[in-house]
Amino acid sequence: MKKILIPACAIIGLFTACDPAIDDIVTPSTDVTAEQLANGFTYVQYSDEECTTQAADGNFLKFETSPSRVVEIYQLDDEGNKNVLKSGVASGVFKLAPKRGGSPSQTFYVTTINWDGSYLTFDVTANVFVPTELAPEMRLLASDAYGKKVWKWDTSWRADGGAWGNKAYTNGGPADDFVNNGGGIWWGCPPADLVGQLGHSDTGVATGEEHPDAYMEFYDDGNIITYDAAGNQIRKGKYSVTGYTGERNSVAQDGTENWSLGTLTTTEGTILFPFQINGGGYKPTDFEILQLDANHLKLIYAKAGAGSWDEATWWAFKSESDAEASLTNFSAKSWTWDTEFRADGAVWGNKAYTNAASGSDFAINGGGVWWGCPPADLTGQLGHSDTGAATGEEDPNAYMTFDWKAGTVTSYDAGGNAIRSGKFEITNWGNGERTQNGLDGTTDWALGTLNTDAGSILFPFQINGGGNKPTAFEILQLDGDHMKLVYGTPEAGSWGEATWWAFKKK
Repeated sequence: MKKILIPACAIIGLFTACDPAIDDIVTPSTDVTAEQLANGFTYVQYSDEECTTQAADGNFLKFETSPSRVVEIYQLDDEGNKNVLKSGVASGVFKLAPKRGGSPSQTFYVTTINWDGSYLTFDVTANVFVPTELAPEMRLLASDAYGKKVWKWDTSWRADGGAWGNKAYTNGGPADDFVNNGGGIWWGCPPADLVGQLGHSDTGVATGEEHPDAYMEFYDDGNIITYDAAGNQIRKGKYSVTGYTGERNSVAQDGTENWSLGTLTTTEGTILFPFQINGGGYKPTDFEILQLDANHLKLIYAKAGAGSWDEATWWAFKSESDAEASLTNFSAKSWTWDTEFRADGAVWGNKAYTNAASGSDFAINGGGVWWGCPPADLTGQLGHSDTGAATGEEDPNAYMTFDWKAGTVTSYDAGGNAIRSGKFEITNWGNGERTQNGLDGTTDWALGTLNTDAGSILFPFQINGGGNKPTAFEILQLDGDHMKLVYGTPEAGSWGEATWWAFKKK
């Protein structure tokens, strides 16, 4: 344990600029030394937030100070920025949660203020549990951020809403023809019509998976649980993936090269409607993976020895539950202006905050928008910025890159020159459901919150905000291809002015 004495003049700026909760660190009645503060600080590690099970490498630390001293506890990132874990209390619980593959040795800092105005700080190093880094395919299937991922029927893939059906196996064409165009498909069935296809099942009895909102949860420990739309469990089993490299390196049974991405192997009958078409109730256990990304999973099963035009069964699933995968691909992913969102090419503007409608009304229809500005016209809107100077982000080809490992977002002009950079974090995420109420109490509003350092995203200015650069944006849409954000002031009512942004995958 290392003790540090930092003069008030050197650190007071950090306290005033970092966290309003520091106001709760009141001036004590008696002074202490750094050594006394450190010796009076004790903690016990637990594996659960309720602190019922002690663990030598527990991620939850329950601390006390003796004599009682109000403290702030924080960590520093690589750039020296503070991440406050606890503030304004003399005892409590905080969490140390490094990302997968990080170091189990985590340093945190404890600080307090003396009667004479000096700040005392010491650091502590604790060993905590760090999940092992997931394989790339497991990151996409089960999420590297949440420990599980929700997959539903993909009813938006085809005009008929089909998500299960039959096809000519490889139909003499490349795999991308099936993934992008539905190439080779003979017939597709929407989930709601699967009750009419129970002759393909092994029981002939509906289970609830024949519903557009039935879903599967893929866990990072290799378990799958299948549910009906109401959340009642139908089946549970195991899964694994073999042969995955991210490239189409598998040869199909008929010799077609560059076919699948690998093989998904499951316990029999685990996935949604797990039946081979015209298979007499047969439940395959090995599926060829034709598509796997942050938001899509497409599978094919063909019996052994199948030829190019022999019958195969296909499944199409989608996921919108994994914000981190959609935003970053668990790597570095770039986003640019979504000039296709509106007919006028607008990507930034103002709107009636919630306009008494659900969040999807704005995300899908642009509901509530009063006015929008195309990127090239943003040079005429520099009165809303803090400098009034163009930076290059006012270009349809400007972009920003979200880096998963570094936790940073950097904005670039069309030529790739960095404009600004800062940290980002997604909070309040509801697994793809609109669980976050609007500031005016509107339900079914936001999917979560994108928090950034001020000025990190493209044209990061509140409209009519005098150059204000918000740091918390309500996420109204986030999938692998689209991101829409809204910022309303805390006092915004349903029809109060808010700022909106529309981005798409670069």
